[in-house]
Formats: sequence, C-alpha cells, structure tokens
Amino acid sequence: MDLATAPDHFIGRLTWRTKSLPSTLHQQLVSDSWPPEALSAVGVPPADLRNATERVEWATDEVIGTYEPLTVGAVLGPETHWPHVFAVLKALAGRFGDDGVRLVVAFD
Repeated sequence: MDLATAPDHFIGRLTWRTKSLPSTLHQQLVSDSWPPEALSAVGVPPADLRNATERVEWATDEVIGTYEPLTVGAVLGPETHWPHVFAVLKALAGRFGDDGVRLVVAFD
C-alpha cells in the first residue's frame, strides 16, 4: 500500500473547532475549490495550503482550523488506529488462510 497515494476528488481534510465552550469538532473533505460553508466557518486559510505536505494549523478569534493533505497514509497510516486492525487481520489470515478473513465495516 502506497501511503502517499491521494484520491482523485479530494485534496485534503479540514478540521475545525470553536475556541468557546462547549467546543464542537467539525471535519470535512475539501476539493480543489473549498466549499463556501467551510470558508465561512474557518475564515480564509493560510495561502500556502495548496503545497502543504504536512498538517497545517491556524487560528482566528473564534476558531482553530487544521488542514491535512489527504493521502492513504493520513487515513490508514501509522498515526491512525488502522494498523492495529490490519495486524489482527494478518494474524487471522495466518491462522485460517487468506480466504477465511474479511473485514466488514458499516457506517451509520
């Protein structure tokens, strides 16, 4: 699995939260042109985000924003919880064979 692979339709993941309590965490995938609702929530992001290769944070008076370039590594890489799932799948495949192991995921 190439951790640097990026999807075709999205360039990054935007996360923001308000500084005031209670703070609510919001996340949204962004394409090349950011959705107006995301811009209204986080304000104008730093200009250098188009070339960002790592996580970038910024703050306004009310919001803390974070942008991460979207890659396989950002979603499934070593800094996520997925390597533990893959290790269990690998152990099960070693015991029961590749054809006997499946990962079924449901999102609500």
